[in-house]
Parts: sequence; structure tokens; C-alpha cells
Amino acid sequence: MRKIKKIGRVILSFLLMFVVIALIGVIFMKQVLMSASALNQQLEDSSYYTQIEESLSAEFKTLSLETSVPEEIFVEAAMDQYGLQQLARTNNEQALNYLIDPGATYATTIDRRVFVEPVTTYVESYAAEHNQPFDESLQAQTDTIIEEATAILGSHTTLFNLDHVIAYPQFQAGRKMLQIVLSYFYLVPLTFFLIIGALIVLNWKLPHRSLIWIGSGLVSGSAFVIIPAIVALSLEVPQRITVSTDYINTALRTLVMHYTTFLLAAGALVFFLGIACLVGYNMISKAKRTTYRQNREYGTEMDQY
Repeated sequence: MRKIKKIGRVILSFLLMFVVIALIGVIFMKQVLMSASALNQQLEDSSYYTQIEESLSAEFKTLSLETSVPEEIFVEAAMDQYGLQQLARTNNEQALNYLIDPGATYATTIDRRVFVEPVTTYVESYAAEHNQPFDESLQAQTDTIIEEATAILGSHTTLFNLDHVIAYPQFQAGRKMLQIVLSYFYLVPLTFFLIIGALIVLNWKLPHRSLIWIGSGLVSGSAFVIIPAIVALSLEVPQRITVSTDYINTALRTLVMHYTTFLLAAGALVFFLGIACLVGYNMISKAKRTTYRQNREYGTEMDQY
């Protein structure tokens, strides 16, 4: 019976190690990776939006050279910092909501209206100054310019453009798997507490002994999270990410750094909980041994009388 209990403790402690990894993983997915509010907050705290404005200015300058519409017309219409942030936040929320909600549909929000009035007014004034009628042909050209400006604004406020992958069955399969994991995430913490409860039951005569098995599982499991995070930070992996577009590069570096730091912090928390369990076991065992020796010495002294 003792052998069976010992084997049971070993197996449960081993399983606890993997459940710890899974628990950190599902918390990370639900609270960080798939959280639009966390993502948007990280972007706001970086230079992401400043670089978007710089890139937009360059793109509008090129569009101005191609269309003869002054750059200021596009800039004044689109370069409202609050408006840019709200548009980007909305697109991020829609993308993440589509990934986690089976009934959601995906569509990026592009505010075409910001360009309609200023561009149309300028073209009408230009036509009037040069005695040109604002006919259907000129209206069509104006609409084309507005569409191009809108596309530029849309591309700069969409961090995750799912239009390119949404039709692929592999993407939809991954999306469905993600939704299943998030829907049944509660099974992981439930399993975590069931294993801990089972270890306590297996050590019911000496409950403090369960601490060494629980602590071993916590320390081992957290190590699988801490070590890769430390290696990534020490090698400066987030800072080494490089893409051609500056603002996307900044976004990726910021988010990867945030994700790595979160995993390190979560792993460290679990690691110290495991160490606390091991230290607690050692202290309780030491106290019990001391009490046992004192009782024996006291009993020997009483026998002498």
C-alpha cells in the first residue's frame, strides 16, 4: 500500500508540473494575448502612434505628388491623434474578437468620411478657379483620390489584417482550436486544484509531507516557463525583431517584450510559491523532529524517577 501511495505521489507531482505550464499558458492567453485592452494599452505606452503619424505624413506626401491635392488636405483630415488611436483600437478589438468569438464576423473599420468633404471641397474650388466643370469625370477622379487616402489610413490603423488569411481552412482550424481552449480554460485550474487535493489526501496522516510533492511540481513546471523567458530577454530577442515598417516593428517589439515579461513574472511567482512549499515542509519537519526529541528526552527523564 505504501508503494502504491508513493507511486501515486510521484505521478501526481509529475502531472502537476505539466498542469502548471498549462495553467500559466491559459492565463497568458486569456488575460494577455487575447486581451484587446492589454494590447491597446501597450501600444499607447510606446512610440507606435507617433511613428504611425510620421509614416502617414510620408504616404500623404507621395499621394499629394501623384494627385496634385495638397498634402495638408490629407494631413488635417486624418492626423487627429485621438481619432487615430480610436480607429486603431477598434480594429484591434474587432480582430481579437473575431478570433475568440465563434459568431463574430470580421471587418476593418475605415473612416472614409474624414476625406470626403475636404478633398471634394478642394477639387471643386480648383475646378472653379480654372473654369472647369465639376462633372462626372472629375467626380470619379475625386472618389478615386478619397479611396486611396482612405486605404492609406486603413492600412496604418490595422495592426492585424485578417483579410489575407481569413479564407484559408488552416486559419479557421486554428481559430476554432483557440476558441475551444478559451471556452474550456477552467478545466486547467480545476485540474490543478484536484491534483493538489489528491496529494494532500495521499499524505493525510502527515499532511505537511504533501508540501514537498506540491513544491516539486510547482518549481519544475515554472522552470519550463522561466528559463525560455530569461534566455529570450538575455539574448534581447524582442529587440531583434525587425520588419520593414517602423510602426509595425515597434508594435511587435513592444508586444513581444510585454508577453515575455509577463511569462517571466508568472513563472517566477509560481516558482517562489513552490520554494515556499519546500521551505515550509523543511521547517515543519524540523519542528516536528525537535518536538519528538524533546518528548523523548522528557520521557527518559521521567523514567528515571
